[in-house]
Amino acid sequence: MLTEKTGRTPQDLAAELAGLRGIDWPWVWAGPPQGGSPQFREWCARYGWEPRNVEGNLDVRTSTGGELTFGAGGAWNPVDRVDYLAWDLGATTAEANPQVLTTATDAWSAYLGAAESVLGTPTWTGQWDSPEFPDAPHESAWGGQEFRLRTRSPYQVAYWASATGRPGEVAFVLEQTVTFPTWTDNMAGGSAIGFVAYRPREAGDGRQ
Repeated sequence: MLTEKTGRTPQDLAAELAGLRGIDWPWVWAGPPQGGSPQFREWCARYGWEPRNVEGNLDVRTSTGGELTFGAGGAWNPVDRVDYLAWDLGATTAEANPQVLTTATDAWSAYLGAAESVLGTPTWTGQWDSPEFPDAPHESAWGGQEFRLRTRSPYQVAYWASATGRPGEVAFVLEQTVTFPTWTDNMAGGSAIGFVAYRPREAGDGRQ
């Protein structure tokens, strides 16, 4: 048996991306004020975000019902990435692992198509063993070749590079993972799809 845990659809992914395309990214990268202050409430209200916590990385619920996490190393600012979990599938038994892989292939096509409907053609898209697999658009996006080939992670990826890498831009990555147990015959596996909006590397700042 398979269970999808997010309840979010490809159409929900498209709605979240559409909402993020036009926001003020330099303002996002600067990060929110610490929680509980009027300034913090104003920060969240600008785009209709409902804060879910006041400690660690900020989580918000969006006006379309999704959840975003603002990655800042638990310090709130500056923000380096914004995460959204679009799809999360788990098997209840190892016997369902082959079905995980079949379902993951279909889900990737659907969610990638939804992202393309908003962002257009990706800069690059492919799977973990592609010989043309690109360098990561951000240092935390994915590991090097040895790690990727050993772990098959990310399993599938598409990314839309920022045009110039200036602070006002953003690099979008859609990524599918397949958990290690999925490749076994004695542990229940799973797969997930999510997107990350990355702060692009600025000239001379040492980030990738």
